[in-house]
Amino acid sequence: MITEDYIADLVKKAITSDNLFLVEVLVDKNNGIKVILDSDKTVAISDCISISKSVEKNLDRDEQDFSLEVTSAGVGQPLKLIRQYSKHIGKQLEVTIDSGLVLSGELKAVTNDCIKLEENATKKKREEHEGNSLFHKFNMNNIKMAKAIITI
Repeated sequence: MITEDYIADLVKKAITSDNLFLVEVLVDKNNGIKVILDSDKTVAISDCISISKSVEKNLDRDEQDFSLEVTSAGVGQPLKLIRQYSKHIGKQLEVTIDSGLVLSGELKAVTNDCIKLEENATKKKREEHEGNSLFHKFNMNNIKMAKAIITI
């Protein structure tokens, strides 16, 4: 059986750039393998091809049939790793916390265990707080989901 841990180890060994990193490996019951990569800069198609070839050469289709997809973390997909948050400082995020509360705002800071968000508050809400910005600090353990807000 092909495991997520085994594929993750193969991917980590194949990554040669300090900017490139593994976000997630998914393996379904039919050995459909999906590898999601991200980068501090950009993920090139050549990065995905290189990782795909490296993983595939370590698997034997005669032993187990599989499908393999290596892709970059898409725009608008939920952020999963603290490293992904860092490249979104100064950008708009939508954050859902454990309680179900959803806030959107500009990501101001990231540490090893929390983020600081300046909320996009309505005029009324700002007036209630005497014009002050509304800053929120969220522990990573309390974030249910966060994703970048794409504006055109």
